[in-house]
Amino acid sequence: MRAGKAYQHVVALARPFGRRPLFSFVLAILLGSLAAGEGHAGEIVLTQQTLQASGIATVPLRATNYRSQVEGIATVIDPQALAALAAQLATAREAVAAAKEEVVATEAEAKRQQALYRHGKYVSEHDEQAAVAAAAAAKAQRTSSIANEASTQASAVATWGAALAAIAERGPDAFADYADGRRALLAIALPVGTQATPAQDIDILLSGGKILPASLTGPSPRADAIVQGPTYYYSAVGDGVRSGQRFAAAVPIGTAQAGGVVIPDAAVLWYAGEPWVYVETSPGHFLRRPISTDARDAKGWFQVKGFKAGERVVIRGGELLLSQELKPPPGAVPAGGDDDD
Repeated sequence: MRAGKAYQHVVALARPFGRRPLFSFVLAILLGSLAAGEGHAGEIVLTQQTLQASGIATVPLRATNYRSQVEGIATVIDPQALAALAAQLATAREAVAAAKEEVVATEAEAKRQQALYRHGKYVSEHDEQAAVAAAAAAKAQRTSSIANEASTQASAVATWGAALAAIAERGPDAFADYADGRRALLAIALPVGTQATPAQDIDILLSGGKILPASLTGPSPRADAIVQGPTYYYSAVGDGVRSGQRFAAAVPIGTAQAGGVVIPDAAVLWYAGEPWVYVETSPGHFLRRPISTDARDAKGWFQVKGFKAGERVVIRGGELLLSQELKPPPGAVPAGGDDDD
């Protein structure tokens, strides 16, 4: 009975791969050539020849410090509004500079006209008064320009935050890399109630499992339309993202809390509703171990115990090892069959 049930596990495991002809072909060939040794329970032992032919790949685990993480929502920001803001700030700044120069020029002319008028040097009272009035108008325009610049700067900070407003102050080319697609600006909305400041460097989880590193630019005064928690701006390489796209983001917060290792996602096998990983305990010897799913980051599952840095885990070929481990002994009856078959 036990052999029959084990064989049923193999049959059930094989069904999901029925739509993958290449894997099924390789599996069929290798199952006949895998050599299981006399290792411990749950251990698979492969000959060197079989190991080379199987295509099994492993990677070493590296020590790391885990930080508590939250899942944020990243939205790619359209840079056109920021480019327009930079141009608006530049225009306001230039208007102030021009107004100040006009004040200097009109004041000098007013003084010249007044001096000539006092000495009766062919300057009428009307001309002298007009020069004085022009100087006064220039001062009023300077005051208005300064107020407009201050208002524009305040509006920039209120709308985009101090960090982006400071970048916009650099001029119209401040966001050229974003406009050209070389860089991408993302607003990361964190869950409601998140108190700690997020990490300087985070990972954006793109489609297809690709990870896009991003660096903190500064806090945002805006709230996401859906996620109402604190929001921060991050900058990343612009390849492969478009304005308006939304992605998940793995955002570490607080300080490092524990030491351990991260099991990469590619190493994890789900069997009987539980996550497992094969560890190469010695050349050609593979042992299946359970893993904890209590904590993870963008690359995989963090383990405080049960694994150590330097151990090698299987990231390709784990299904093959599991099939060999569950392979029924000789003479077992297939599920649904009988001895006459």
